[in-house]
Amino acid sequence: MIMILPAAVTATCLAAQPAAASAATTATAATAATAATAEPVPGVVAGPAAGTAGSAASGATAGRGPAVFQTWRPGAQAITYDVRVVPPGATAEVQFSSTGHNLWVRLEVTGLVPGRSYGAHMHVGGCGADPRAAGPHYQHRHDPAATADKPSSDPRYANAGNEIWLDFTTDGRGAAVASREQHWMFSDDQLPQSMVLHAETTKTAPGVAGTAGARVGCLKLPFGYGGGH
Repeated sequence: MIMILPAAVTATCLAAQPAAASAATTATAATAATAATAEPVPGVVAGPAAGTAGSAASGATAGRGPAVFQTWRPGAQAITYDVRVVPPGATAEVQFSSTGHNLWVRLEVTGLVPGRSYGAHMHVGGCGADPRAAGPHYQHRHDPAATADKPSSDPRYANAGNEIWLDFTTDGRGAAVASREQHWMFSDDQLPQSMVLHAETTKTAPGVAGTAGARVGCLKLPFGYGGGH
C-alpha cells in the first residue's frame, strides 16, 4: 500500500487507495534506499530521498505543500517556541515512503537561521502551546525503564536506529534536507504525532542519549488525522 503523507495537512483529508506496486514505484524505492542508507551524523544534512512519500499507516491524510511556522494558535500545523531560532514564516515538510518492509523519512526545511545546526526527532505526542506537549521520542522498541518524568536516555533504545533522528545544518539561505532509512515499519497502534526541532544536535552518550537541548519548534504529523475529517 502506497500513501502520500506530507506533514502540512489541509482541512480536507483524503483516504488512501490500495495500489499494486509498479515498476516506477520499485525504482523510486530503490533510489530512496540508495540515498538514505548511510547512518546520519548529528548536525550533518543527509542527501534527499528520491520520490514522493508514503507510509505504513493504514489511514492516510494528504495535504498541499509545506507547513509554515507561526507562534502558537489552535489549529496551527507548525509552531515556533523560539522566534530567534525558528523564525515565523520558516517552513517544514516531512515525507514518508515504504515498500512494506523498510521506512524512509525525509525532512525539508526553509527559512531557518542560516548556517545553524538543529536536532530533529519524531515524538509520541502532538504539538501544543507548551513544548512539553509532544512528550518523549517515538521508539520502535520502547525502553522499559523510561517514564513520563524521565524519558529514555539509554543508548540501547535512544539511538538513531530505534528512534527517528533527522538532525541537519542549514545552508546560507536557512534551508536543509535530511533523510533516514529505518529497517522497520510503524504499527497502526503506535504512530508518531509530531516532529520536534531542537536547539542543539543530538547527543549519544549514556545518560544523555537522545537529548538535544530546548524544543524550539514543532511540526504536526498527519497520523493524528483520520480520513474524511
